[in-house]
Amino acid sequence: MKIKTILKAAVAAVTFTIGAVSAADAMPYHPHHMGPAERHEIRRVVDHRIVFDTMRARHMRAFGNPYFVRGHYVVRSYDRFGRNAFVEINPYTGAVIGFIRL
Repeated sequence: MKIKTILKAAVAAVTFTIGAVSAADAMPYHPHHMGPAERHEIRRVVDHRIVFDTMRARHMRAFGNPYFVRGHYVVRSYDRFGRNAFVEINPYTGAVIGFIRL
C-alpha cells in the first residue's frame, strides 16, 4: 500500500511539472523579460512628405531633405521669422521635437 502511494505521488509530481512547463511555453513574451537585442522591434518611420507637412503647418520652410541623426530626423529650414534653424522631428509620429536656431 505504501508503494502505491509513493507511485501516485511521483506520477502527480511529474504531471504537474509537465503542465507548468507547457503553460510557461504558451505564455506571451513580455518586453521586460527579453534582452536588448530581442526587444528591438522594427517600427516604420514616417515618409518625408509627412515631415514636410508638419513643418508647413508650423509655418516653416525646409530647404533640405530630412536626415536621420541619433534616433530622430533633422531638417535644415527657415523658421516662421525667416531665420535658419534645424528642426528635430520624431521619425515615428512626425511631430516636432524641438528647434536648433543658428
